[in-house]
Amino acid sequence: MKNRKLRMILAYFISVVPTSQARCFLYKTMFGYEISQSKIGWKTIIVVDNATLTKCHIGRRNSFVGPMGIMIKEDASIGSMNSFSCGWWATEKQYENRNYERSLLLEKNSLITSDHYVDVVGSFTLAKESWIAGKGSQFWTHGAGVSDRNIVIGENCYVGSAVRFAPGSSIGHNTLVGLGSIITKKFTSVNVIIAGQPAKVIRENYNWKTQDNI
Repeated sequence: MKNRKLRMILAYFISVVPTSQARCFLYKTMFGYEISQSKIGWKTIIVVDNATLTKCHIGRRNSFVGPMGIMIKEDASIGSMNSFSCGWWATEKQYENRNYERSLLLEKNSLITSDHYVDVVGSFTLAKESWIAGKGSQFWTHGAGVSDRNIVIGENCYVGSAVRFAPGSSIGHNTLVGLGSIITKKFTSVNVIIAGQPAKVIRENYNWKTQDNI
């Protein structure tokens, strides 16, 4: 516990040093993170088990806190005031058989805008070229009685504002998720629009980037 508090205090002081270059250097040397050609914004706090950041951009006032591993790949970008969290309780002995994966993966050219929350007790994957857009979306990877908990967002997807993903939910490639939707299951379809509470497929064979039928 004492070491955890010290790490939090140290991370706070690193987060307010004047330049991104200095912040990256200090996170590398003092926390042992692997950071290459990346930018870390002012007041972004990273206190995790391990981190690999490669040619990515992380904006201001983000928080990565908890006993988890994070990997952010080339040209991935994160806006400001996002929270990526894994409760320290997940490593307690009483939960050791729950197989909590505690991992965050943002693949190449993915984007998370601002003011979103990602629970990383299970695993969260945002595949390449996909966007978590707008504000206020939440992604939950644990819950009472839940054993299938990991969340996967496929390639080239667009997730609108104020969306909720339940534990174990996922979407296939080239999917648009409508504003305020609640995703409660695995969607394997590609080239679709899903929306609603709970969400369902409302349009098939659709290219959301060009707004054309396929």
